[in-house]
Amino acid sequence: MLLAIAATMTVILIWSSLSKSMARWKVTAPLAMVVVGMLVGWSSDHWLAAAINTDAALKIVEFLLALFLFSDATEVRNGLSERRTGVVRLLFLAFPLSLAAALLLGNVLLPGNSWPLILLIACIVVPIDLVPTQTSVRDSRVPQRVRHALNVESGFNDGLVAPIFLFALAAAELSPGSDQAMHALGQAVPAVLKAVLVGVPLGAAAGYCMSVAVGQGWTDSRAVRIGTLAVPVLTFSLAVWLNGNGFVAAFLAGVAYRETRRDIPGEPLELTEDVTEFLSLAMWFAVGNVAAASLTWLTWQVVLYGVLALTLIRSVPVAISMLGSNFTRRERTMLGLFGPRGVASIVFALIAFNKLQQDEAAYLVIGTTLVVVVGSVVLHGIGAPLLVEWYDRRKTRDDNPEPTI
Repeated sequence: MLLAIAATMTVILIWSSLSKSMARWKVTAPLAMVVVGMLVGWSSDHWLAAAINTDAALKIVEFLLALFLFSDATEVRNGLSERRTGVVRLLFLAFPLSLAAALLLGNVLLPGNSWPLILLIACIVVPIDLVPTQTSVRDSRVPQRVRHALNVESGFNDGLVAPIFLFALAAAELSPGSDQAMHALGQAVPAVLKAVLVGVPLGAAAGYCMSVAVGQGWTDSRAVRIGTLAVPVLTFSLAVWLNGNGFVAAFLAGVAYRETRRDIPGEPLELTEDVTEFLSLAMWFAVGNVAAASLTWLTWQVVLYGVLALTLIRSVPVAISMLGSNFTRRERTMLGLFGPRGVASIVFALIAFNKLQQDEAAYLVIGTTLVVVVGSVVLHGIGAPLLVEWYDRRKTRDDNPEPTI
């Protein structure tokens, strides 16, 4: 175990020293961590897969998801309050269509599994995460409104899917009978309501009080960064203690915190974002390590499902949702193809892996997630820069047409 930790920290250290050079070589941090995780997994007795399946590991992963949801929510200020039809279409039309398409496709390619398990897998593979393509999305050649729409969608979609995921997980732990499924739904709805009552007031109070404290000179930016990190942990813990949905509470706390925070100098979210990124790298390592133990569970149906989840399940609903919008055809193409999966899918999968009692169901979830996230690292990590180059060439050609003779 200590050797695995040393290998992980070594890769992180190398990446932090060569991040710009590695980006030019198309070697992203997630890709490096996945490769090292697989190498360690093949050379060991798969201790990590067993370690993940413990209560302590479950709590760590749950707190990581709470931090991730809070951090995402704080990055999308005014994302929905402005008149951004593209964002609304992506979140409230394309996203449900993608979820429905993933559910239908799962019933076709993954037969013999209960509908809660298929819904659980759909909740894992649909939410996007821009980490594997951060450099490309931030490229100035990408239209500003495309960048904005992707950033807001990435920030909000995992928060929107969290209550559905927890409902599906609760139902999957039971038999697929309708009475038990309705019982799980009956537990999920009050949990979400409690999350609203906990997350919104705590986040709003934290943002307002920190703004007042900074304005009165009672604190400094360093202390504010530490306090900000405590907000999602406090919110998640209190919501779970009250039998509420801690993930939804942390997400709503992030939204409320960002809306009430005013004129705090420095970067108050910097520590939270850095801790989240560091822990995310460890999650990528875990994916690679568990992949080494899960390859025997992969079937051609799982691989095909993962490939379609990365392509058609994303691009077709986006194309449908953007019909009639003022986005150009090329901008719609970019929105459909920029659909990387990342940490949210990994953490959701690890929670499901820990909770599910049947090995077949647990390894089906892990196997599907591995295909999607590792495939996304390769497909989007390499393909996203090529997509930006294609868009720039076409735009340059249209802006400077060849003279006709």
